[in-house]
Amino acid sequence: MSAGLDRERMLDAIEAQAGLVRFALTGDGDGGDGSDGAGGGADVGAPVPSCPDWTVHDLVVHLGTANWWGGANVREANPEGRARGMREVMESAPPASAGADALARWYADLVVVANKTYTDADLDAPAWTFAGPGRAGYWLRRQLHETAIHRWDLEAALRGVAGTTPLMDDVAMDGIDEFCTALRPVLDLVKPPLPVTIRLRAGDREWSLRGAEGTGEVEVAGTAETLLLLLWGRVGRDADLEVVGDVAGLDAALEVGLSN
Repeated sequence: MSAGLDRERMLDAIEAQAGLVRFALTGDGDGGDGSDGAGGGADVGAPVPSCPDWTVHDLVVHLGTANWWGGANVREANPEGRARGMREVMESAPPASAGADALARWYADLVVVANKTYTDADLDAPAWTFAGPGRAGYWLRRQLHETAIHRWDLEAALRGVAGTTPLMDDVAMDGIDEFCTALRPVLDLVKPPLPVTIRLRAGDREWSLRGAEGTGEVEVAGTAETLLLLLWGRVGRDADLEVVGDVAGLDAALEVGLSN
């Protein structure tokens, strides 16, 4: 589990992010008014610029399935293997023709199941993680930040980047920490080393992504949310960031993608 956010804070934050997903789809935040009309709510066929080749419908189906899968890994409590059943969950989603309200209700139901799992679970219990055998709390943290990033994608697709909801600073800080300490180390095992060592600074917190031996260094400073979006490839270094050092190395790293 996160060293910075306790269970209650993460549950509150994931519910807030999930609520913003529902609101972006329906405009009322509760998954619609019970009608099945395809005419209301967001355009689920709209493209998502930050997730090429995805529509809004594709994005929400992915997110709902990911939220379910995190909870499934906790429920199965099998540190040696990941939970199955993602295809069935994806196929249970309403078609795009059913409209935004139906999609929002499907998503909301999956979030309720996942959050009940995280509320009831022993977060120190064994569970499979991307890094191998780990603890159940890994998935509450992972799904919080999965939801936060894709909520941003959804809002940006429907309203433009300027219409996205600011991410709470403590959640963004924890998202950077998760990326640097839990996710990027796994990628480092299977990807070529970074062409530069990247040092990140938000407020009084600092993190480092180590580059290949003998490469240069670059320091990137900014708000926690902007740094988190940079790590996930949602903004570039031309965002409101202070960059000092090997700028060319940073550009090379960002071109490949830090989260790929």
